[in-house]
Formats: sequence, structure tokens, C-alpha cells
Amino acid sequence: MWERAGIVAVGDEVLTGETINTNGAWLAQALLQAGSRVMWQLVVADDEAAIANAVRWGLQSVPLVVMVGGLGPTPDDRTRAGVARGLGLGMAVDPEWAAALEQRHGGHGPSRTRSIDAQALRLAGAELLVNHVGTAPGQLVVGPTGAVAILPGPPAECRSVAAALTARIERATARRIVRHSWRVYDLAESELAFRLGSLLTGADGPRTGLYVRPGVVEWRVECEDGSPEAARIPELLAEAERRAGVPLFGQEPAADAVALVRELARRGDTVAVAESLTGGMLSAQLTAVPGASRVVLEGQVVYTEAAKVRAGVPPALLSTEGAVSCRVALALAEAVRHRSGATWGLGTTGYAGPEGGDRDHPVGTYYVALTGPGTSVVRERRSRSDREWVRGACAETARHLLALALAGRLPPGADEP
Repeated sequence: MWERAGIVAVGDEVLTGETINTNGAWLAQALLQAGSRVMWQLVVADDEAAIANAVRWGLQSVPLVVMVGGLGPTPDDRTRAGVARGLGLGMAVDPEWAAALEQRHGGHGPSRTRSIDAQALRLAGAELLVNHVGTAPGQLVVGPTGAVAILPGPPAECRSVAAALTARIERATARRIVRHSWRVYDLAESELAFRLGSLLTGADGPRTGLYVRPGVVEWRVECEDGSPEAARIPELLAEAERRAGVPLFGQEPAADAVALVRELARRGDTVAVAESLTGGMLSAQLTAVPGASRVVLEGQVVYTEAAKVRAGVPPALLSTEGAVSCRVALALAEAVRHRSGATWGLGTTGYAGPEGGDRDHPVGTYYVALTGPGTSVVRERRSRSDREWVRGACAETARHLLALALAGRLPPGADEP
């Protein structure tokens, strides 16, 4: 019934980019898990005619249109009127809704009464979607041409009201979509796509796709929970690993900063970081986590060759290898670990661009080294992207190396200099 949906974000501030549409990203995931795949997203102005046109067009494409934003009490909040116009429905103040709002939030004075009445406007035949966080309730109108839901714009309120909507969708679709994802650190997107080949078509199995972020490619698989496709997931993963020829990582080991800080604390381990290419990015990610002071002992930015020497890199090594090499990255990791007394040391160096590099080490080349108990590992990677992407990829690789080490999953002898 509602297996496909569209999302319309309403608001001048969203349309002009002053406010980022975080609701759309979150809501698309929530709807998918409830059984409804989002086919498109639109952004329209606080304009009654534009909202009405979006509703009409949307219902020609999908059976469920979700409007987000524009449910406040002021004259520029026009979503209710626009949806009513698009559906050809009337609307009026619902006395029960108004009384409930007044009881929850008070209704003293003419301005407060006007505010409550505006937010209690109910489209003819609409179902209430309760807002447990704010004032404006959501609404769901189910008609012969499809359904339209309207949700408030503030993120906390949107999520509160969306809970009622997704529960309704689950009952209507009688299905739940689950997503599995695996991370690949050792191949570029194009190479992974080539190796996976027919597994990405989805013709004879679950829907699949690749998603790229700095330093990692994610292979995502979606299917209906309890379906025959879901039962084939282990078989599909085994075939993907065979074709890829490199490890595919699921939820573990988690390489995000929060998981790393927690695992370091659980083990009683500590870490210190010496950063050239990443310029403090890695340290900032780790220390942004509450409790990081128990596990992060030191972070250095060693951007110049002189700084690297002061940090403990032998001058002769810099002369023979240059500042960007696997041995310099390792020297940084070893020096910061030794000086701080940390369990683990991380070092980063590379060419972020747009200048630098050479024929053998072009812009985008970076090295990450990890040292620890019985461990001395370096990764060399190349990323063909802009400066911030390369720096982010380097930090991601460093976190991944540390996560592998903490989980005891570093391949023996991997990438040792």
C-alpha cells in the first residue's frame, strides 16, 4: 500500500540553504525501516500554491507523500493550507485538539489562543499524529488517490511525530526493511564495483549499492526482514568476499571515535598521535568524545620537517626518504608512543594537495602508521579527491587500523616497512 513514498521539505530557509535539511536524511531511513522506500525528495517555499502543487504532483508518483515543516502558528506557516488546497479539502479548528494543546501548554491571552487555534487546524478527515515534544500535532490524510502526512519541522518534533507515522506504515505494509552494510578499506569504488560485478545488479537477489566516504567504501544490501532474500545474506557475503579478495568489515570492529575511546577505556589502554597530513584532525575526533581524557595522552601537529625532527624523526631519515614515506610515518608513531608512554602510537603523513607530490607519490598519497605491543604496521593509500577528502580519508584509515589492533584482527606482517 505505502511501499513507496516521497518527502517534501517546506520552508524558505531550507530552500535557500540557510537551514540544512537534516530531517530528510533521517526520515528517509526511518521510512525505509518501516517498509516504505523514499523515491524522491523536494524542497518548496513557504508558499501555499507551491505546496499544493507539490502534493498533487507527488501523489501522481507515489502513494504516500510526507510534508515536513510549516506547522507553526505564524502567517508564514502555510503547510496545512497548502495541503488542503492540493487535496481539495476544507479545514477547521478541532476543539479537542485545541483543548489538549491548551491543557499542555497554557492558553492565556489573545495571542496564545490564536497560536493554539492555528496549530489545531485539522484537515477534513485527518488522523492525529501526536507530538510529544512540541505543540503542533502532525496529521495523516488517507484518500482514494493516496495519503499525505504532515510533520513539524523542528528535528526533535519531527522525530516524535514520525514515530506515529512509521507505526502506521508498518501496519499498512506489513513488512520491515533491514539494511546490512560492510566496509571496504583496501579498494576504490570503481575497483570494488568491477570485482563485485553482478552482485550489484540486484536482479536475482537483494537490492545492493555502493556508498563512498573518505577512506572507505560501503557495500549496502537491503531486503525485507524474514524474506528468502534475507536468508541468502550469508551466502551473498561469502561470495562478495571471494570476489573482492579483501576483507569486508561489518559492524565490528567499529572504527568511529566513540567506539574507539570506549574500547581503549575498557582495556585500560592509551593512545598518542603525531599528525602531519591530518593536522590535528585525528586528535580532535578522539578528544571530542566524553571520557577521552582517560585514554588520549598526547596529540602533536608536526607539519614541517623541523617539527618532525623535534618530534623524534631522525634527520637522516628525512634526507633519504623525504617527509612523506612509510618510514617517516612509522618514526612519528614510535616517537610519540615512546615519549608519552601510551599503549598505542599513531603517525600520519602525506600529500593532501593541491601542491606537492611527485611521479611516484602523487597528490593524494598518504601513510598511516600504528605501533603498539608487538605491532608495527604502516598503510599506504591514495585518494583522488580534494584536500579535505584526503585528510578525512587518512584519519579514517588511522581509526580503522587502531580498531583492528584493539580487536586483534591486524593481519600478521601486513604492510610492514
